[in-house]
Amino acid sequence: MSKVHLVAARASDPADQTLARVRALWQAAGFDQVVSKGDLTAIKLHVGEPGTTTYVSPDIAAALVRCCLEAGAKPFLTDSAVLYRGERDNAVDHARVAVEHGFSIDRVGAPFVPADGLIGADEIEVRVDGKYFAKVAIASAILQARSLIVLTHATGHLGTGYGGALKNLGMGCASRKGKLRQHHGQQPTINPDLCTACGTCAEWCPSDAITVDKAAHIDDGTCIGCGECIAVCRDGAVEHEWGIMGVELQERVVEHAAAVVRSKPGKIAYLTVAEQITKDCDCMGRQQRPLLDDIGLLAARDPVAIEQAVLDLVRARTGRTLEAMSYPRQDGSAQIRYAKGMGLGDSEVELVELSA
Repeated sequence: MSKVHLVAARASDPADQTLARVRALWQAAGFDQVVSKGDLTAIKLHVGEPGTTTYVSPDIAAALVRCCLEAGAKPFLTDSAVLYRGERDNAVDHARVAVEHGFSIDRVGAPFVPADGLIGADEIEVRVDGKYFAKVAIASAILQARSLIVLTHATGHLGTGYGGALKNLGMGCASRKGKLRQHHGQQPTINPDLCTACGTCAEWCPSDAITVDKAAHIDDGTCIGCGECIAVCRDGAVEHEWGIMGVELQERVVEHAAAVVRSKPGKIAYLTVAEQITKDCDCMGRQQRPLLDDIGLLAARDPVAIEQAVLDLVRARTGRTLEAMSYPRQDGSAQIRYAKGMGLGDSEVELVELSA
């Protein structure tokens, strides 16, 4: 059985209350045993897609930064490039969005450092020996950091029913190649109407599967499905099908999460924000209405337990599962079962409520 600590909170709480609550959780959940003096500490979060406002408050990130600095660590905020074409598919625009959404060094106290480099291709292959993958591609800075705090906004999710810490670990810490493998696992294609025949994809292709004349062409027999062409194309001409959903997508995500968890034994802490829980994740560039009243902040050192605690609390507060309120055809607990089976944590939870 794993302990998960909860402090009641609302998204509208002032910054000083947020700091006090994060400090209380930091001590109670043993974050001081995770973050040490001199650590380069990654705070993995989602800064929100332009157009939405329900992402994690910068005040929570600032409170975590303060605690890291007090421990003598060197914290930085981080995330990886998205697979779809948008304002977070490269480091320059991603960093700009972070600042526009309040995650500036002046406000938060730490820089935003994209985890997978300029175009989402800075990665390290990690062996997991899972059902789907022998190795997975993880953003370099995640693995190079000495300690990691997984700061997660709990939401519903189109493909999984629930998006929480495991998704933040697995999908959020993967390079673009890793994300492609999770969602698709097949060869991308070229849209000739968008292709400018610049040749960049052919230059970067590790298997020499791309030729270029009036447009680029991918040879299916040679392509290894690595996603490098998706990362380097600036014209949006490389396309793929979002074919993997449901239980299989969750399990693919968990195998990527396993690579991160196993890389830092005793050096990962989890803080999940159960506030403004929406039907869709923060990648949706539109305003969303919360599905239920704010619950608060949860902290643990076990990713499986904190996921189970969130889903249990939602059901206790509403009488319904989060999936039932977002995407009823999905079973969001499949990721918890698979993660437990892979030895990432315990789904038996001892919930400890704090007053702070």
